[in-house]
Amino acid sequence: MLKFLGKRLAFGILTLFLIATATFFLVAGAPGDPIAAKVGQMPEQAQEIISAKYGLDKPLFQRYALYMKNLVTKGDFGESIIYTGKTANDVIKENTMVSAKIGLIALVFQVSIGLSLGLVSALKRGKAADHVIRVLVVLAICVPSFVFAAVLQYFLAFKWKLVPVFGWGQWTNYVLPVAAYALGGIASYTKYMRSSTLGVIGEDYIVTAKAKGCTSRRTLRKHVLRNSLIPIVTMVGPALSGIFAGSFVIEKMFAIPGLGFYYVKAVSDNDYTMIIGLTIFFAMLFVGALILVDILYGIVDPRIRVAKGSK
Repeated sequence: MLKFLGKRLAFGILTLFLIATATFFLVAGAPGDPIAAKVGQMPEQAQEIISAKYGLDKPLFQRYALYMKNLVTKGDFGESIIYTGKTANDVIKENTMVSAKIGLIALVFQVSIGLSLGLVSALKRGKAADHVIRVLVVLAICVPSFVFAAVLQYFLAFKWKLVPVFGWGQWTNYVLPVAAYALGGIASYTKYMRSSTLGVIGEDYIVTAKAKGCTSRRTLRKHVLRNSLIPIVTMVGPALSGIFAGSFVIEKMFAIPGLGFYYVKAVSDNDYTMIIGLTIFFAMLFVGALILVDILYGIVDPRIRVAKGSK
């Protein structure tokens, strides 16, 4: 298992290197002047000083080598071009937990409600409850999250005035973004849990367990539920990275100062350094989540540990 995780870690580092390299050159080659909004009508000499400060006067490959050196040796994602004295590290440090709070609460609702509905739908296959859940799942998956957000804003905030339209700092500010964030995820977990459970129910070992006199509750808990969770683990891993990265659309709509909000703002401001730094940070979260999924696989299904150990 340790050998396998070591290989995964090595591939993860290689993946991050390739992502960092590709992101740097793609952003550097994008049209537009990254310091245009900052320099404004400044004299040409002042513009040259600012360009020199951010290394924009150096050849592209020299800038790349310097950036990668600072990233690897210091963990420095770079200083923002738009906000003087503020680095991508500062934004990550100050705003990651804002995204994480909303994302974690939404993930709890997604997993708990989604798995429960998926299990009910599978056990009640072909009955009224199954049909209702499947229709709601299709609607929730097809409708984008920003549509949910707009509908919730209209009814809960504008019409009924139960919660604020947008903002941050009070518990009521969590209601709309968490609900909008969670709905699509609930539908996805419900769909996959239903399919996974139906696949497990038809397995021979389930029939054997029932034939040996195992009660329905014990069969459900020990055999059906545990084996049904394996595909769900694959979904939860990337979702864990997503709670720290934030939702670009949701955070922008509700004016939540999370990483997603700052990423969208960096793109609109042509803040190249911030774009590169946040993209690499998001990639680190995602790669780390995939490695975590491999560990969780071994916990959920011991057969996977045996298979990996025999290689």
